[in-house]
Amino acid sequence: MSSFNLVDEPWIPCLYPDGATDELALFNVLAKAPDIKEIFDPSPLVVAALHRLLLAILHRNFGPESLDDWKILWQRGRWDETTLRVYFDQWRHRFDLFHPERPFYQVPKMEDANEHPVHLLSLEASAGNNPTLFDHSFSIAPTNFTPALAARYLLARQAYSIGFGKSKPFYFKDSPMIRGYSILTLGNNLWETLALNLVAYNKERPIPYSGEDLPVWEKESLPKPDEKGNLIQGYVDYLTWQSRRIHLLPEGDPPIVRRCQIQQNLMLPKPLPLDPFKSYIPDREEGWRPRGMVPDRVVWRDSYSLFQVADQSQRRPGAFDWAGRIWNLRESGEITAQETYGFLTVGLATDIGKAANILLWRQERLPLPLAYLEGKRLLSKLKEALDLAEEVNRTLELHLRVVALTILDPETDAERHLRDIAISIIKPEIGKRLSGALFSTEVKTAIKSWAPDRFYFSQLEGPFRKLLVELPEDRQEDEDGDFEYGVEQLPRWGRVLRQAALEVFGAIAAGLGGSPRALKAVAQVEGRFRWALKQKISEGGEHEAEE
Repeated sequence: MSSFNLVDEPWIPCLYPDGATDELALFNVLAKAPDIKEIFDPSPLVVAALHRLLLAILHRNFGPESLDDWKILWQRGRWDETTLRVYFDQWRHRFDLFHPERPFYQVPKMEDANEHPVHLLSLEASAGNNPTLFDHSFSIAPTNFTPALAARYLLARQAYSIGFGKSKPFYFKDSPMIRGYSILTLGNNLWETLALNLVAYNKERPIPYSGEDLPVWEKESLPKPDEKGNLIQGYVDYLTWQSRRIHLLPEGDPPIVRRCQIQQNLMLPKPLPLDPFKSYIPDREEGWRPRGMVPDRVVWRDSYSLFQVADQSQRRPGAFDWAGRIWNLRESGEITAQETYGFLTVGLATDIGKAANILLWRQERLPLPLAYLEGKRLLSKLKEALDLAEEVNRTLELHLRVVALTILDPETDAERHLRDIAISIIKPEIGKRLSGALFSTEVKTAIKSWAPDRFYFSQLEGPFRKLLVELPEDRQEDEDGDFEYGVEQLPRWGRVLRQAALEVFGAIAAGLGGSPRALKAVAQVEGRFRWALKQKISEGGEHEAEE
């Protein structure tokens, strides 16, 4: 009989500070967390799912019920190994991947279920009609999974399964993490990362108890699927939600996994609970809808919304609310912590109107200066910088639209369009008067093929990271004792935006070739484009731009 116990067998891939890698057992990952840099896997879905599993175990053993409880944990600097040993000794039998009656995160073998190739567990790998989903490539999944690999993808599949297609006892439904992207606050080592994301856990938060809140492995019997929606009993129940009835079929000794069974399992109820690792925007039907990935829009462009305290227009991740409270503890001298950590976002984008057509998965890492989470003045300056980047992008696109229109129609009155654009820059409130010809199908096609926004924003990621970290330190105290931020950084940011826009305009112009029509169109627009940039950048505090 096959056996692979996750408490004792190595299966979680870890990266050490010196660059070395290793796979560790569940107990060892938690016990050695201060010595591990991070969990590292080619699949960001696996990384996100593994953190949720570890957090569920930690919440079950350490709470914390309040910020004061959390402060005690943080000051200890590691998880109490005795507590973990007692817990894993009690539940070790439920962590066996191939247990005959209660295999970990699975159901017993289903007599009425088909068998599938095991790589169906890896959503991001090409399988059947699924496209390859990672925009940062992922090697084709092997046909044979080791128990360690099978365990990792088992967790990922339970967390990331899309609701589409026939199944039993009813159609497939969404899993907890499939909609919207999730964030994870990153510390300097795995222990810090887990501690920073260990939000207050009690009967009221993050998800109110509606029964005894147990992880799936502690439940005496497995709940049955309910097409009307299964009741979420609490936060730990939610973190270990079993969206699919899965059964791995091991072969040989030592075992490998070639096949598995997959059917619909628990259905999330409506309205959905607010996941502390997601950002939300209003929705008429659902109340709040998780903010999702957009293929052509990187997450850092939304960092203001991610950091802003919740209001009627948005809700930042609850984990950032928690990080803001940690910042206050640091500022008051109650704990020792850094000013800046980091955060990871993992999510997907779906084709509009095609819920099951996943365009891509993406992960991004950004710095997280905690001061943004509690500093309104600082955050307003970040918004100013982001707004200016968007305005410069719009200015670039509008002038390229004139170039495209002039090439398509040599008789067009380019000067009139340029004057209208200039007025829209000086007086944005009347920008709606721009000619519809600039937004014709032909012009849209040209702009889409040139993709100016993609090239423009790709140049800004590095400078934005620098701005994000340095802006909190770029401050001057005014006569009222308040700080004014961005005296040096915002002008520098303006120069970066101007240079990026000019480079994109120049590259696209060069790619048009040397035809008289193209040369004339570029010559008519370029000078006015430079003038428009100077107007925009000046509004952002830049006074050093030169023609």
